[in-house]
Amino acid sequence: MSTLINLSLFLLALINPVSKIAVISMLPTTASGEVVEKIALRSTIVAFIMLVVFAVAGNAVLKYVFHVELYSFQIVGGFVVFFYGFQALRQGVFFEASSHQKLLDLSIVPIASPLIAGPATITAVITLSSEHPMLLVLAAMAIALAGNLAAMLAARFLSRPLIKFNLLGALIRITGLFVASMGVNMVLAGVKSFVRTF
Repeated sequence: MSTLINLSLFLLALINPVSKIAVISMLPTTASGEVVEKIALRSTIVAFIMLVVFAVAGNAVLKYVFHVELYSFQIVGGFVVFFYGFQALRQGVFFEASSHQKLLDLSIVPIASPLIAGPATITAVITLSSEHPMLLVLAAMAIALAGNLAAMLAARFLSRPLIKFNLLGALIRITGLFVASMGVNMVLAGVKSFVRTF
């Protein structure tokens, strides 16, 4: 049970619900609650399907199709995660959407991927599925995504005091610092795994 909780919290931290609260709060005020719910549900379902595919077949695809070792994927994924975190730390935003993009399109890109099923989460589920029973990893994924979904559904309520007191930008930057740190940890973990091959 403790392993399930630890894995769920680890994945939830990588998914980073704060970034989703920021995304939902930046939607136009004309977006109805029904639209926000559709965006949240659709992005969660798409992200879950993506993560299940990577958890089940990711390691085999990397190794036998692309001939890429897991440590290489961890290192590159870590650099990508660091870039996103550094961008949030410096600019106070996790993404910039086109003004011509339909609101429901945001549920796929950038919310489902890369904000939920991004490099960090994909790398994590591939790694975890090689270290733990598959059902345990899938359960942890479901719990983490459920927590993130709850944050998205409550995003507008949660973001009101943050916007009112100009705290949202600061919270995004702080979150960006943690995300960048996770990226560095992923790089170091990949390097450590690479060194073990000698």
